[in-house]
Amino acid sequence: MHPLDRPDDATQTPDIRSLLVFCGSRDGTDPRHRALAETVGTLLATRGVRLIYGAGSLGLMGVLGRATLAAGGAVTGIIPRFLVDWEVCLPGLTETIVVDTLHARKALMFDAADAVLCLPGGHGTLDELAEILSWRNLRLHAKPVWLLGDDGFWAPFTALIDHLVSSGFSGSATAGHFETLPDVSALAARLPLR
Repeated sequence: MHPLDRPDDATQTPDIRSLLVFCGSRDGTDPRHRALAETVGTLLATRGVRLIYGAGSLGLMGVLGRATLAAGGAVTGIIPRFLVDWEVCLPGLTETIVVDTLHARKALMFDAADAVLCLPGGHGTLDELAEILSWRNLRLHAKPVWLLGDDGFWAPFTALIDHLVSSGFSGSATAGHFETLPDVSALAARLPLR
């Protein structure tokens, strides 16, 4: 048996006070993605859950950050110095932290959060998700990791994970390291009531 194929003993769901959200710095082609990001931001604010994200004002990141702030929520944005101008850091965040590298950004965002949510996004979102799942596979954390997207957005990703498992490159527990949520109400059920 491979050492990473031992059963995962992470069974308790933490009290979610801060949620790290990964999502696109573009809008995508489906307008439902923008609506989803806005709904998630409003939900976090109304539940008193601090948004931890990449501080950008573009795409779904900007929609999410603005929606959380507009609903009275707290937002911590963490951005590497070289992206401050490129991603156009969202003004008015509760807290903005500028770091030196992408690696430092991911580590700091992760450390500040009780759980992770991935909304639709591109290469950066996939990179962030893959790293978080690698850390989980190595038992470096037991935080919940949720995927949420309209019209089966994450189905190709979950199919790839299944393929990695069936091909013997990932252990059977890998699919249990994340959960695909069917809709925003499923996310709401996992967040505290205010």
